[in-house]
Amino acid sequence: MSIDFSKKEQREGYLQNKLDDLLDGINASYGQSLLDELMIRLEATIDDFNKEVDDLMDSLKKSSDEKEKLLQQIKSGEIEDTKEEKTESADDEAPSDKQELSEWEKRLEGIK
Repeated sequence: MSIDFSKKEQREGYLQNKLDDLLDGINASYGQSLLDELMIRLEATIDDFNKEVDDLMDSLKKSSDEKEKLLQQIKSGEIEDTKEEKTESADDEAPSDKQELSEWEKRLEGIK
């Protein structure tokens, strides 16, 4: 029998046959125990996944609610636009010519 491994159906069939052959030998003594352990692990994995997805959704919902509340506050004028505040604070932080130069700046001035 020739198997074309480029086709998904034939690959899956081949693997299923090999797995069935392997399980036939151990199925009588360990089959149910292995199946029970597999089910326990699958349930734990699914529970962990569901918990992580729930936590993620709660976090996204909270973030979305906070953004919506902030947007409404900005629209109503309770909070000024943060861009304007940032540019004003950046202007305040800019060094003026009247401020004293640092040692490094003095050295650079001396090189010119």
